[in-house]
Amino acid sequence: MARNEEELVLFATSVAMELAKGLDVEELDELRNLINQISCSLSTLINNKYCALKRKNLKK
Repeated sequence: MARNEEELVLFATSVAMELAKGLDVEELDELRNLINQISCSLSTLINNKYCALKRKNLKK
């Protein structure tokens, strides 16, 4: 694993630990669901931008 990847994993873990402070299991599950939904939404937005770029490049 490259250094940047290791740093990203450590950063993500520290963010998760901060977000999880004081939460019970049910709250952790709700937080995980929220973060998963955010991830899905971001993936959709990224895909839409890639598709728009491809269409724009095909028109040239």
